[in-house]
Amino acid sequence: MSIKKVNVHGGHNPSNKVACGAKDLLDESKEDRKIAKAVIKYLRKAGVAVYNCTVSNGTSQKDVLKKICAKCNQNGVDFDVSVHLNSGRNDHKGDKKLGGFEVWATAFSGIKKEVAERAVSNMKKLGFTPHGDPYKRTMELYYLNHTKAKALLFEICFVDDKDDYLLYKTTGADKIGKSLAEAIVGHSIKTSTTAKIASVFKSGVSVKIVGNATYGGAAKGKLIPSAYLNKKYTVTKVQTNNNQQEALIKQLNSWVPTKYLTIVK
Repeated sequence: MSIKKVNVHGGHNPSNKVACGAKDLLDESKEDRKIAKAVIKYLRKAGVAVYNCTVSNGTSQKDVLKKICAKCNQNGVDFDVSVHLNSGRNDHKGDKKLGGFEVWATAFSGIKKEVAERAVSNMKKLGFTPHGDPYKRTMELYYLNHTKAKALLFEICFVDDKDDYLLYKTTGADKIGKSLAEAIVGHSIKTSTTAKIASVFKSGVSVKIVGNATYGGAAKGKLIPSAYLNKKYTVTKVQTNNNQQEALIKQLNSWVPTKYLTIVK
């Protein structure tokens, strides 16, 4: 199965709000959002259409979960990914042992098994050893039971473990996000992709708009309607707007940042 459209979100409400994530040496809600953004960035570099389904306005834990699933289920994707940090080690001094990485799913088969195994392998390469058997099966997590697409939940490391904290700070959210993105697509993602793509955006090139795209130009930041996504368009001009490369789309007569465009033949 080729994964072409993915939902990604950081778990819980934002830090210091009701239903936020665990907070200790690391702040789960802050860090899971950094990792989710990195996953999204690298998936887009790989040409995958990505939707950020992170929620920031939940009124309770259950409400956060309902809103996340509602956002996920409206996109018609191939795969759903939830990013979390774990807690429960209570090791603030460091015992030279890592709490570790784990993956949660209702079952591990098919593409879920493939992505999970690649994720465990990739995270090992970064130093994040498995937390026991890293493949955690459950029917108790609301998110895994209520998303339409196949879903995995990643627990990156423990917020209350000094050894995990030090490894996380040394590694950084960007490398972790890249590692998970590569697990999802099943191949390495070159960090130079953006520069290579930028050089081929020119007048006459055919493109499609992907992900949670927003307009550039005078309408910068305004969300592009979903009805305009994944259709073939033609670039007529390219410009740089506040250090952001944008392409003028002929059929829409609008500027769109090239990070939301993929070349089509």
